[in-house]
Amino acid sequence: MTTYIATEPQFDFAPHPGRLLQRELDSRALSQAQLAARTGLSPKHINLVIKGTAALSPDVAVTLEQVLDTPAETWLHLEAARQAHEARRERRNALAGFVDWASSFPRQVLIERKVIDPSDAGSDLASKLLAFFSVASPSAYAKTWLEPQASYKRSQVHSIDPNLTALWLRLAELHATGLIAEAPTYDAAKLRDAAVLLPKFTANDDVGEAFRRAQEELLAAGVILVFVPEIPNTRISGVSRWINGTPMIAVTSRYKALDSLWFTILHEIAHVLLHPKRSTFIDDFKADDDADDQETAANVFAEDRLIPPAYRTQLAATTTVKGIVSIANLLGVSPSLVAGQWAFRTKTWGGPIAKLRKKFDLAELLA
Repeated sequence: MTTYIATEPQFDFAPHPGRLLQRELDSRALSQAQLAARTGLSPKHINLVIKGTAALSPDVAVTLEQVLDTPAETWLHLEAARQAHEARRERRNALAGFVDWASSFPRQVLIERKVIDPSDAGSDLASKLLAFFSVASPSAYAKTWLEPQASYKRSQVHSIDPNLTALWLRLAELHATGLIAEAPTYDAAKLRDAAVLLPKFTANDDVGEAFRRAQEELLAAGVILVFVPEIPNTRISGVSRWINGTPMIAVTSRYKALDSLWFTILHEIAHVLLHPKRSTFIDDFKADDDADDQETAANVFAEDRLIPPAYRTQLAATTTVKGIVSIANLLGVSPSLVAGQWAFRTKTWGGPIAKLRKKFDLAELLA
């Protein structure tokens, strides 16, 4: 993963245009009063500009260009640099008041996710964290990243850390940024077709390759699929949200099981297809999803794509590994998907069939 924070060199000084103006007067043996007479400006105003107390306006810059033959752009560039320098100085002073806020985030997580460098501390830490979230202050962060969480649909009942949820969502957005710029217009019909095709990718034992194929298939439908490793205390397995008119699906490998990953992807596809574009759905499938009609609909959609209804009777009658493998062969999918659905329906999470549920770490496979 690359570092997301880019900075330009900053300087600790910025000479104001009054210094250059005084040098010009000295070289020409002109007094401030004489310059005032030539320009029609008051001697007081000339003095304030030279001292740096008064800003050098465009009108004054053009007047100095006429009288001293020094381009107006030179004066204005110096004035802009001076003002930017002063603004940065004031900003640094303000950042000192944001250090406690920045320190509330778990430092090691920020370092591991390349949000900050190990050496960052104090105002530098606050500055990088604000830049990461693309906000100017902790209050702006709260309005942009914390307040919207109250409207997010969550299919889990555990308490979560809102700051870490915001961190994970921002990482997902940044992962998707480059792809969104190149994504075709969202096509619901293509997405429905892709949802039928995706489970068949699991017949390939290379989980990483199957995931990349899924990314390509969804991208063709105008949907971005990204993987972002789970952050502790977020309890997120997947999310669907719209970014500038483009749907994004982000998943973790929270349960490190093949069937859970593909169920999550299909569940999020359902949210994109079935539910309001303005909604953000954050999912964890260990909760009572049936308490929410939208989550129930997404679950049914995912289950139907993993095990089509026509095969449900055969699945219910299966009690052996051989039977699970036989159904998987008929469907052209990994036995892990069938075993996962069988375990869910029978509430049997141990035994020979449950052992077919392939375990992996997608972070390692995609690396």
